[in-house]
Amino acid sequence: MDSKELMWLENAAIRYVTSMNYKTNEQIISTGLIVDGTPLVMDDLKLLSKDLDSVKVSDRSKEVIREVIRNEDKVKLEVEKYVWMIEQYGIKLIPRTHRDYPYSWKKLSGMPPLIFARGDTSILSSISVNGAAAIVGSRDASRYALYATGQFSAKLAGKGVVIVSGLALGTDRKAHEACIEEGGKTVAITAGGSDVVYPYQNKDLYERITENGVLITELPPGQEVMKQYFPSRNRLISALSDVCLIMEAGMYSGTLHTASFAGNQGKDVFVLPNSIYSDNSLGGLLLLRDGAEVLIDVQSVYERILQVVDSRRADLEDMNSEAGTGITELRCRVKNDPESLSEDDWKAVVCDEISERPKNIDDLCISLGIPISYLSSLVTMLETEGRIANEKGKYVLTIRKG
Repeated sequence: MDSKELMWLENAAIRYVTSMNYKTNEQIISTGLIVDGTPLVMDDLKLLSKDLDSVKVSDRSKEVIREVIRNEDKVKLEVEKYVWMIEQYGIKLIPRTHRDYPYSWKKLSGMPPLIFARGDTSILSSISVNGAAAIVGSRDASRYALYATGQFSAKLAGKGVVIVSGLALGTDRKAHEACIEEGGKTVAITAGGSDVVYPYQNKDLYERITENGVLITELPPGQEVMKQYFPSRNRLISALSDVCLIMEAGMYSGTLHTASFAGNQGKDVFVLPNSIYSDNSLGGLLLLRDGAEVLIDVQSVYERILQVVDSRRADLEDMNSEAGTGITELRCRVKNDPESLSEDDWKAVVCDEISERPKNIDDLCISLGIPISYLSSLVTMLETEGRIANEKGKYVLTIRKG
């Protein structure tokens, strides 16, 4: 485990054994005293505490800083526990700067700076290209809802769409299973540590997902599932997806939280119509009354996902051309006056170089004629920005042209 990963674990320990939270963390970063994109750690807080009265944060945040420092030994013990569990269970760390950190989360506030994962994390970055659908519903789902869940999950997975759900019993289980059986990619977002199997009845599915999909959580290893973590988990399910499918929901179902988060995040919500005489359907019917779309066929959902993917493609292509200089002119300068290119210019050239076909770093080094040390720095930055990805040793645009 490298030093940067240890820093992220220390940041997680600070947040879970003290009163530090995202809001306080971001408030401290907003002062400019800590670099955004790097984890806030004990040494940073100690530095701030030397002249805390002059730091422009709230009195509450100042008290939190003092509390964290008082609990330094406790934080260190927690980090040691995390390290042991990560090695024991093969857990992967995905900070906000990682190439597999979901692109859509970077556009939303309140998303976790670090997630813990088991399985194929490249599925997360593939959502930018393939799109994703959240499929959620009752734990005690009717046969009708389970049948529809299986049909929509399998057919969307067959079109390459990533299926996202929460690994609960009932609807969630069916959504994950149908996706895997179709040979698709699924993401399970849990309300406990990534080593914690919950509910235990889904242990077999948990293992299948870690082998054939990816399981993620914002909670550190060893964290038991608690009731208050489910709404937070639900916000991540909707945030990761391009559309949200509600298969069945009662009046007080947690599924309604997911629908509400989806609406607030600007995601389209589709609801499977059901009987007005079923208590398990009343929450979903109220969503329809309030403007959710009727879930009728796979094609309409898929077309909506394609619209979001196309919009994301345009967004990322704008990023790839943000240097503002014509690529033809830049390529000419690469040959005749390479010293005149800025860092952003070189990034644009690298993206153009791999736009037609994937290339490894040696190919890029030869074709561009720049030192491999500088090229390595450029591709790392482009991966961090979500503009390119490394697939089997070769770099590709995260969103391919056309």
